[in-house]
Amino acid sequence: MNQPTTRRPEIVINGRFLMQPVTGVQRVARELTRALDRLVAEDGLPVALRLVCEPSAEVDDLGLRVTKVERAGSRWGGHAWEQLVLPGRVRGGHLLCLGNTAPFASLHAGQGVTVMIHDLSYRQFPGAYRLHYRLGHRFMLPSLLRRARTIITVSEREKAMLAALRPEARGRIRVAQNGGWSSSAASSHEAAPGDVAPTRGYMLFVGSLSRRKNIHGVLSVAVQLAREDGVGTLIVGGGSDILSPIAGEIPADVAHLVRFTGPVTELDALGRLYRNAGCLLFPSFYEASPLPPIEAMHFDCPVVVSAIPAMTERCGTAAVYCDPHDVDDMLAAVRRVLADPAPLAAKGRLHAAHWTWRDQAAGVLDAVLGTNARRSAMGDPAGEAPGEGGLMLAGTPQQAPRPRSTEGTVSNRMVQLSANERERA
Repeated sequence: MNQPTTRRPEIVINGRFLMQPVTGVQRVARELTRALDRLVAEDGLPVALRLVCEPSAEVDDLGLRVTKVERAGSRWGGHAWEQLVLPGRVRGGHLLCLGNTAPFASLHAGQGVTVMIHDLSYRQFPGAYRLHYRLGHRFMLPSLLRRARTIITVSEREKAMLAALRPEARGRIRVAQNGGWSSSAASSHEAAPGDVAPTRGYMLFVGSLSRRKNIHGVLSVAVQLAREDGVGTLIVGGGSDILSPIAGEIPADVAHLVRFTGPVTELDALGRLYRNAGCLLFPSFYEASPLPPIEAMHFDCPVVVSAIPAMTERCGTAAVYCDPHDVDDMLAAVRRVLADPAPLAAKGRLHAAHWTWRDQAAGVLDAVLGTNARRSAMGDPAGEAPGEGGLMLAGTPQQAPRPRSTEGTVSNRMVQLSANERERA
């Protein structure tokens, strides 16, 4: 008796992120696309991957091995391309959207859609974002929570916040923490672009120049460090058309020690800046699964972060915590680390190894395919799935150690949902 043939499940990756300016969300999407491709190729998984993107999208740097690239042209680009062109290219596959949005047509037609919602910062810190961005995401979020087959987010805190908005969605929300430093990026000793870095031992900030990132607090610490300690600061990042503009001025007497580089997108140059820094200050008011603290740890750069839930979930006991609302507390934490960086650097290096893009890719595949799809994909439609369900992979995602304590001077400051945040989306 002939065995029934089973079709390989196909995951169709929404490539809109390839045409967007590269910030944290786009970094994650690129790394995750690369990691999914490598995982399927190296483990020989019976899963088809297809990346659908606009004709001019640059994909060579992804180094894709088994992912088919399909370029879909039209007179529309950006958001219109995602909404009007992409749905017609899914063709029975499962659509994976890695950048907070998904096409309404696919959601409402009952197509299999998984969406990664990175954070709800535009709801918690609306003043940090321009009106068009806030309105667009507020309009889309209810459909994502109601109709996406699976919702992936990047921390337990974000899962709780999403579930508070729509409790019925809790069972469809999965957590896959971001990776760390890219295994494909050379940890080289190439010089940083231009003569931007102060002498070794400077304080470093990496991130968008946003109110949510507490950029004004960073500047206040930088000015005091320069005046009182003669320590320089390097600020890596820029604004964007979705962020509210930031007003800030460096006093003339410390302008030679407090420098802005703008965005640094070359990873080897960024690695050089981490490696030569005395510490990273990352005192955000709100984060989900931030990349810079783990990247800095990879390069033996000790880390000072804000005492908020997402940071403790991400950094564990491998960082010094500070109160992001208190400049004096931030300054004291930075000085403490600069005075004795070696113990924290060693602890951070070990901690950073827990976060890999391969592990996140494995979690995403598990969430997308689920138990039944995994059985079918593995040619065992009737067999009992081992473990807790989902695709069984050679590289099972590790869980980083949960923090038992923090080394900061304040207890964790919880981000509270307002009453209208608790309303159903």
